[in-house]
Amino acid sequence: MLISKELKKENIAEYILYMWQTEDTVRALDFDINKIKEVIVDKYDVPEETKKEILSWYKSIIEMAELENIKKSGHLQIIKNLVNDLYDLHLWLLNQPEEIQYRQYFETALPHIKALEKKMNGTAENDIDVCLHGLYTVMLLRIQGKKINKDTETAVKTFQKLIALLSAKYKEREEHPDRYYS
Repeated sequence: MLISKELKKENIAEYILYMWQTEDTVRALDFDINKIKEVIVDKYDVPEETKKEILSWYKSIIEMAELENIKKSGHLQIIKNLVNDLYDLHLWLLNQPEEIQYRQYFETALPHIKALEKKMNGTAENDIDVCLHGLYTVMLLRIQGKKINKDTETAVKTFQKLIALLSAKYKEREEHPDRYYS
């Protein structure tokens, strides 16, 4: 919760990946708030009041997952909405004549996006969702200490550049909405 607040302000893509990891962590702990308290919350070196806030945040994640019927797999609707918002911004940026660098990053990433999308068997919502899933999968593989092949590394680097620039544009749009969609 503490990390998520900061990430949401500073880097929307990192926030989305963090929330996906949170969903997976909650699943791994069987949606059991006592396990979450023991394994996660109690480890924080923060005042008790802050621990209560963190625990309450996890409870809300559990409640949303149950209401949205995503206990086994899937993502919270609020996070899906953010991915779709990023995709809308992505489409807008592609149509802006001055966004040459953004279009170049996308064109470089596009063959890798299409290749991964094919492997995902239609589970991706859009090109940005594909990139984020690619980044998330590689993050999990690294956490597990698994080797990443050269082709995957190449693809992920193109996703990283595109998503980093898109996240920066998202932050700029949040700070200066008058510069966008007019």
